[in-house]
Amino acid sequence: MAWNTSNKALGGGDKKSVSIGAPISYNSGITGKPYSDGWDIERAYREGLGKVTWVYRAIDAIASNQARLPIMFLEDNSPYGERVPREKENKELTTLLNQRTNDGESSFAFRYRLSSQLLMSTRGVFIEIVRGRGGTPVALHLLPPQSTAPVPDQKKFVSSFEVELPGGKKQRINPKNVIWIRRPHPLDPYLSMTPMESAGVAIETEQLAKLYNRNFLLNDGRPGGLLVLRGQIDEDDKQELAARFRGNLSRTGGIGVISSDDGADFVDTAASPRDAAWDTLRQITKEEILAAFGVPESIIGNASGRTFANAAEEGRVFWGETMDPHIELISRGLDVLDDKYYITFDTSTVPILEMGKQERDRYYLNEVQQGLITPNEYRERTGKVKVDSYLADSMLASPNLAPIGNTEEAMPKEEAMPAAPGGVPGAPGAPAPEGQAPTPEGQAAPPIPEPNEMAEPDLPDGAFPKDGVPEDIEIKRFDLEESWETKAAQDVDRWEAIFKRSLERYFERQERVVTEKVSGAKAKRLLNTGELKVENIFDMDVWNKQLREDLGPVIEGAMMEASTTALKESDEKIDTSEEEVQEYVSSQLDRVENVNETTKKELAAAILLAALLVGDDESSAPISAKIALLGTSVAAVFAALLTKRLLMTSEVESNAAYNAGLFFGGTRAGALNKTWITRKDAKVRAGHAVIDSKTVDIADSFKSGSILRFPGDPLAPPELVINCRCLIKFGE
Repeated sequence: MAWNTSNKALGGGDKKSVSIGAPISYNSGITGKPYSDGWDIERAYREGLGKVTWVYRAIDAIASNQARLPIMFLEDNSPYGERVPREKENKELTTLLNQRTNDGESSFAFRYRLSSQLLMSTRGVFIEIVRGRGGTPVALHLLPPQSTAPVPDQKKFVSSFEVELPGGKKQRINPKNVIWIRRPHPLDPYLSMTPMESAGVAIETEQLAKLYNRNFLLNDGRPGGLLVLRGQIDEDDKQELAARFRGNLSRTGGIGVISSDDGADFVDTAASPRDAAWDTLRQITKEEILAAFGVPESIIGNASGRTFANAAEEGRVFWGETMDPHIELISRGLDVLDDKYYITFDTSTVPILEMGKQERDRYYLNEVQQGLITPNEYRERTGKVKVDSYLADSMLASPNLAPIGNTEEAMPKEEAMPAAPGGVPGAPGAPAPEGQAPTPEGQAAPPIPEPNEMAEPDLPDGAFPKDGVPEDIEIKRFDLEESWETKAAQDVDRWEAIFKRSLERYFERQERVVTEKVSGAKAKRLLNTGELKVENIFDMDVWNKQLREDLGPVIEGAMMEASTTALKESDEKIDTSEEEVQEYVSSQLDRVENVNETTKKELAAAILLAALLVGDDESSAPISAKIALLGTSVAAVFAALLTKRLLMTSEVESNAAYNAGLFFGGTRAGALNKTWITRKDAKVRAGHAVIDSKTVDIADSFKSGSILRFPGDPLAPPELVINCRCLIKFGE
């Protein structure tokens, strides 16, 4: 095997590596000449496809199933890429492969003949590419395999393809314009394997057996034998008797005549049914032929003697073991037509493969119901679009859908908090500073600069560092016994209870309305038809409007009371009708509306799980079971909303409203700086503990790189706001 050796340790020191075509191309008697074996494809057609039923049906089953599959394209020129959308496909190439391949053939006829030749020819299939201007393919033609052969080359593997035209003229074609598809031969890279080689004896036996039976019937069912006449008979009579019983086509059933003494006898020289084993012989040859082609008998139309399960299994074997490798050979060959995308076959319309996919989908559905994977993992594995929902990313304990884990984030889930208008200039959602272009959407706002270091003036305790205090505003003086912090913390806790009660009434009203809609006739009808949408039971616009009407006055009340803590208790209070204050109230309400967005997503996930429910026999569950599961799911959503989410939302929003009142009150009091005050207990997070007692300018952030004007700031990242109980204080 030194012909394919490049390792110096195995061969001579100066020997060069030889190409894969070396065994043939280095033969001086073959180099530069068309190469082929002695296989007669025309005889294979005449005596196999043309005369043996099983050969025809096997080839027809494979070729027709391949030809009817649509051609599709995959991204990244890879068999593992995503499918290319229809609008991005190469339109000309799609037309060639799926509609009309050339002026004389549709794509079905072309691809049917392609598969047939691949199954019968030991030379493979030769496809000529007809190119237009720019080198793009405009037509594909099948070259006759019996008249086409590759010309081996030592360096190029194939230097050209030679075609013998009618009349004896020969023409050579550039290999760049020929697609050569073949089933790899284990010994000769220039040949292709065909199942007709291994089934040759069985095919010939089948043909002879059928021929014998046909001729026997043409001879009126008379067997061959000897007629023995006892006594003398002249030659003319003997010839006449022999002519009478000479047999029919191919002398089947021929009877010889001889003379003998005393009477006449008949000797049967034909094979008896027992000797011929006619039925067994035909059954064996049929099985051998179909096994060679990889086509079970149920595929060609005879499913007798099989259960439904066995017939279905034969279908899976046919597509998995026969069709899949067959179409893989063809798609790999056709892939040279497109440099950008990978060409392959779309098997999504094959019923037996879809049944296999449905079995996998049912397995994944069972995994969801057992709480082993999340609904979004189920959707991803079954080719569906993921749902943007907390419950859909959670592993659910069936049947009450209680979250037991989340694949995307740690529990508990924090509400998303979008940016609000009216914030610090340059922050997300806030107006750009005067004379500066707004920050483009999708880009982060510029970082907030660190406050300038400045010497603190020598002032009395609790005084604001302000020149010329207005006479109509008296500054509240704080003592050092922390009585202000205690009173402010008590006020925040009281407002938290007020927020909680207001939100609780709102959520209870939501639960009552949604539950009534879920149990209504319309919801049952839509769920039964698979058309139930979350919008049918939860109207976001209506609930957001009611939320603003219910919670807006509560936020304004908390801000107004807090402002009197920054200002001295008097008739001076912030005006909640001011544009800046209204912008803040609106921004905080925008954030609270995310509660409704989360509820909507979780209700959508509940509808999805109810729609996916299956019965004990793995068929779709009855509508009563789906309605029951949906009702349980809705109850679970509102149970979480009225407990944990209610407590977290009321704590966050009450603290934010109170600190906003302090911030606006201190700003109107003329404060130039502010100080961060924590509760100083074990619940204070590390990010807030490090800024305890930190003093910054009134317009600056307490955190570098983040917007944090005051505790609960809507412009701040969620991780700096959720469960925050801190306060701001003016002066030291």
